[in-house]
Amino acid sequence: MTMGATAFSAAAQENQLKTAGNWEFYGRAHFSLDSLNDGNLYNRANLSSNSSRLGFRGDKKIGDLKAIWQIESEVLFTKTSDSVAGAAQDDKNRLATRDTFAGIEGGFGQVKIGKFDTPMKLAREAANLFGDQLGDMRNITRSGARFDERANNIIQYQSPVLAGMRAAFAYSPHEGATAVTNSTTGVETNNALTSMSLTYQGGDFSAALGRENYQANAKDGERDGTRLALSYKVMNDLKLVGFYQKANYITTAAVDQGSKVLGFGAEYQLIPNHTHLRAHVMDRSANKVNSDSKLTAIGIDRIMSKELRFYANYAVVSNSAAASVTPWSEGRSTNVAGSLGKDSEGFSLGMRYDF
Repeated sequence: MTMGATAFSAAAQENQLKTAGNWEFYGRAHFSLDSLNDGNLYNRANLSSNSSRLGFRGDKKIGDLKAIWQIESEVLFTKTSDSVAGAAQDDKNRLATRDTFAGIEGGFGQVKIGKFDTPMKLAREAANLFGDQLGDMRNITRSGARFDERANNIIQYQSPVLAGMRAAFAYSPHEGATAVTNSTTGVETNNALTSMSLTYQGGDFSAALGRENYQANAKDGERDGTRLALSYKVMNDLKLVGFYQKANYITTAAVDQGSKVLGFGAEYQLIPNHTHLRAHVMDRSANKVNSDSKLTAIGIDRIMSKELRFYANYAVVSNSAAASVTPWSEGRSTNVAGSLGKDSEGFSLGMRYDF
């Protein structure tokens, strides 16, 4: 081996040592064939890519600390993008469009910085039976005020688990690349976010309490919300869930978009780890007149393995005269607007493969 080759080999080994640590490549292929009906003019079949993703994540032990990182991207399996003629390219099929961060963790807990789901968003998970599927609870919880967001420029502290409890606190000073100040008045544009949660896991019971606040100049306006999600395994084959959310939101046009959401659901294992039945009802009582909505969903899962499952879902939203909520708009590439005062419904056959 020549001296140049030896030097090159040594440099390569040095680079390998610098990047040493645990890491993995992972992903999810999740899509469905849907029949969607808005109760008015739209009644069509669609293919939908449902929050499919690719990612890299890893960690490295450094003394008493562990450095952590993740880069995750949404992937549209059914098309190249969501952009339309004359519009800017959307943020799908690009790098780092989903939870992306770096940080450290140790006996004190975990600190991370990046773009990722807020503690308030994650607080719904205890009661989340139809995530990224037809009938997803976010179709109701995000209606009006929006509290299921992946925030920019966010720093979060998460405590260690103590007696089954864990706290998380997150803060984002602004939504854009930099904070903005009015060039004439010198007044800062106030669009900070604070989000926090307290979760508990003990035996067959789990609970999460979340609280979130956006300042006056945030993209969707000043708003605050509180949510509580509960899950209890009544017996080996049956799990019951409950959900409550209160949102306060008055738009700049003085429209009250506040609401209360109350939901109940259940998951029953017809055959443990093989065939599961799921159902939930999410009732949104809006402050705005004639804007109430009610989501009902039922589904069955056929679990082939830890990585692969197939499912069939039916979901319907009953809307008051001034509401147009659908059961299909969240977590999916198929996003057809609803019709005011019309009930919307859909049937979905899906496959999810985690790798």
